[in-house]
Amino acid sequence: MSFGKKSIVVPPLCAWFLALGVGLSASPAAARSAAPISSQDGAITVMAQEEQAGYRAPILVFAERTRESLQRAIRLKLGSPNVLIEVVVGGRRDGDTRVVTSQVRGANGTVVRERIELPDPEAADLVLFRRAVCVAVLRAWMTGTNDGSGGVAKELPVWLVGGMLRYMDRETRQADTDRMLLLWSNACLPTASELVAFDSWAAMREPAVAATLVGWLLDRRTSGNAFETLLRKTASGSEWRADRVAAAVTGCADAAAFDEALDRWLLDEGRQVIQAGVTTDGVVRRFRAHLLLYPADCGKNITAGRAGLTFEEALAFVDDPAVRHLAFARAAAIRLAAVGHDGMLLAVSDAYARFLETFARGKKRQKADLPRLLREADDKRRELERKTARGEVLYSPAAE
Repeated sequence: MSFGKKSIVVPPLCAWFLALGVGLSASPAAARSAAPISSQDGAITVMAQEEQAGYRAPILVFAERTRESLQRAIRLKLGSPNVLIEVVVGGRRDGDTRVVTSQVRGANGTVVRERIELPDPEAADLVLFRRAVCVAVLRAWMTGTNDGSGGVAKELPVWLVGGMLRYMDRETRQADTDRMLLLWSNACLPTASELVAFDSWAAMREPAVAATLVGWLLDRRTSGNAFETLLRKTASGSEWRADRVAAAVTGCADAAAFDEALDRWLLDEGRQVIQAGVTTDGVVRRFRAHLLLYPADCGKNITAGRAGLTFEEALAFVDDPAVRHLAFARAAAIRLAAVGHDGMLLAVSDAYARFLETFARGKKRQKADLPRLLREADDKRRELERKTARGEVLYSPAAE
């Protein structure tokens, strides 16, 4: 069972050790082995020669924390009493950044250990080590899950493993969601079946797409954790196929229903607060979509063939009760669209809502104020857009 290869240049593992205050020795490696140390459940063991004994504890802590992060992200209790994970600390001091992985098999050919080697622990690539731990933990769980009834466990898509690792990092989720929604809204994505195919070019080319697809498979709102279902099936010998993914998500293998399910989920995801108190360019882009009125929804044909009226165009219909009713409903939607984000977006939302609520009341003495209220709201929005268009991420801790 293979999970593919990935190479990322990052700071060496020794930087993490130093952050923990661990003293590192540059002495030549001794021949004698130090006693291995293991996690509390015995599933992870770190082995080293005596001269590298000081590396054991920080490496074990890192491995355990990585496993915990993975468990939280995919909501599975990972571990197998039949397949242990061992990390072997090497004695080289030549700047070797490699993280070498392999499987140790028993006499009957079954996997008994997932092995990770760090030839030079001071130079080892931290991200590669994190990936190796996650893959080893996941493979061990899948091996332990396989009851033998379906045959040998099959491979998982490379993009799925990469997406899972990226999904573990909560700091990237807002940016990933923004990217996915931008591609989707501009019709730049293939069908759902093509997206989740074993060799999906879109998911392999766009890390944000891979991470967001993992989030979809994990989301109980729509699929009851299709991710776990698919892992178990793959562990028991079922090949990863788009129709099987569709069945896990929707209950049937119909490609059209699968597309519709993804569209519904992405539409709903665009309304979610991914990170409390945060406003990004993508959030602002989606907020701007609320700044229209749609008279056709109440039977009015006043848009000259266009879908909606801008708020400035709507001023010409301030005496129309149906348009005023639309303005009142839109004010509530605009307030809701800003909930959970930063204070600047909340201020923009409040300014537009005040304009629309004044518009909806239709009082003669307030009509003269409408152009001014709209101008103030537009000015606030433009300032917000200038900030986020430069890549600035706005954050208000109080919004959490």
